[in-house]
Amino acid sequence: MAQLIHELVERVAARAPSATALRHGAARISYAGLAAAAAAVAGALAGGGAGRDERVALCLPACPESVAGMLGASAAACAVVPLDPALDPLRLLAQLRHSGARVLVTGAAQAAGLAGLLADCPALRQVVVLHGGTRRLDQRGAGPRALVWDDWLAGAGRSGGTTAAPGMPALGALLYHPDSSEPLASAHSPRNLVAGAASTARCLGMSAGDRILAALPLHTDYGLNALLATLAAGATALLDASAHTDADPASLAAALERGDATGLSASPSTLEALAQMRFGRAADCLRYLACAGGSPGHAAIEALRRALPRTRIHLMYDIGAACRSTSLMPALLAERPGSIGRALPYSDWLVLRADGRECAPGEAGELVQRGPQVTLGYWNDPQRSSTEFRQLPALPGLALGESGRWPGATARKDMDGYLYLVDARSETITTGGYRVSPREVEKIVVGTGLVAEAAAVGVAHPVLGQVIAVLATARPGARLDSSILFGACRERLPQHMLPAMVDVRRSPLPRARDGQIDRALLAGELAPLFAEVLS
Repeated sequence: MAQLIHELVERVAARAPSATALRHGAARISYAGLAAAAAAVAGALAGGGAGRDERVALCLPACPESVAGMLGASAAACAVVPLDPALDPLRLLAQLRHSGARVLVTGAAQAAGLAGLLADCPALRQVVVLHGGTRRLDQRGAGPRALVWDDWLAGAGRSGGTTAAPGMPALGALLYHPDSSEPLASAHSPRNLVAGAASTARCLGMSAGDRILAALPLHTDYGLNALLATLAAGATALLDASAHTDADPASLAAALERGDATGLSASPSTLEALAQMRFGRAADCLRYLACAGGSPGHAAIEALRRALPRTRIHLMYDIGAACRSTSLMPALLAERPGSIGRALPYSDWLVLRADGRECAPGEAGELVQRGPQVTLGYWNDPQRSSTEFRQLPALPGLALGESGRWPGATARKDMDGYLYLVDARSETITTGGYRVSPREVEKIVVGTGLVAEAAAVGVAHPVLGQVIAVLATARPGARLDSSILFGACRERLPQHMLPAMVDVRRSPLPRARDGQIDRALLAGELAPLFAEVLS
């Protein structure tokens, strides 16, 4: 098995150099061409002095340069930091500072937005801009050096700087959580990335003849994993962002209708929308659909199964902040009601008693992840990491000192290894494929100055998995009702963090024994909110 993500491409290039790795508009990039592009990026990084485990930030849409940048960072023994190009400049700046990135590769529009700000990133040494746009970055005469992409690559060739930093890097990627108001990034090792790619490729049955729509953003865990799985299988990634985007189901349906793509991963809300659309020739071509981060509603699943009788549908669930935790085929929904499926290949979920021993089948216990997909923790956040990542107890078959991940959930496992969540104590709310921290929502709601206290809880929803409900009490002297508070939330919260329900209460919110707001009690009160829809 490859150890670094660029080796996934090199291995395919060695046996099938002319096979198409990427399609982007009219461009066709072979595996040999992609391997050469990655080597050129690695040379440019090495020529600029980038060392092992240093971070390379990529703020680009899905395009050949973004893929070459990821692979080139790996070949230079650096870590990739994919950033959302739609972020506002101040949030981008905060993530750049938090990551300590040495190099930033971005587009002209993003570079223009960052002009005058990058002097505040002390670790940043180079900014590489696609298609020009460096002049505004250089106006102050301070901060990182600005280069155009083609000149950057050409300069590496002239200087001969092509040697990667020696040694195996410890860090492979930093992936930022979109729901956090403060920068929060999961740290992934090269082993995490490679094992995750192999796991998804095997689970979905990807093969060299596949053409996979890259519909999920590459700065997300699911999007990056889907791309790497495509390359691990020697398949073709379809990158044309103008036609293939998870945020625009209509254009995605049009792309599928042409009957070219054989595979697609998308969010539950997108599959819900696709279920209402025509698939045309996709019914004869599409081999699999993967639902990233949960399940669409039962009606949508049945509509998809009728429209695509030859297509395998995989429901891939998150557990807390752990992406791609389990997988379930829709055909098993009736046979195993309530199950979130079995662990994906090259991963394992243990159900443990309080004394650290494994639970018997059907017995509820603490859910713990183990295996090569357990990430390194949270970047520059040892306190948060220590609560979720720690050493596994001594169990038969486990290596001594192996680390595991405790997402804060109670579950049971049946005789066949299928998991059933009994109680999720994790604070994370999974809604429409996004993982939202209720603490972040509450912080922004309290920051309106209208409320004395607030609680954000997740409520089960048939389409989005969960929706957010906000309960609050008014600040003394404040004129407040649910519509006023919702309007304040709409002004301050991104769309995926907006509450579906706001309730301003006259009496104080209930408290648990530790004095904290009893979110579990509130969630139980609201559980029937969508019961009629669910039934």
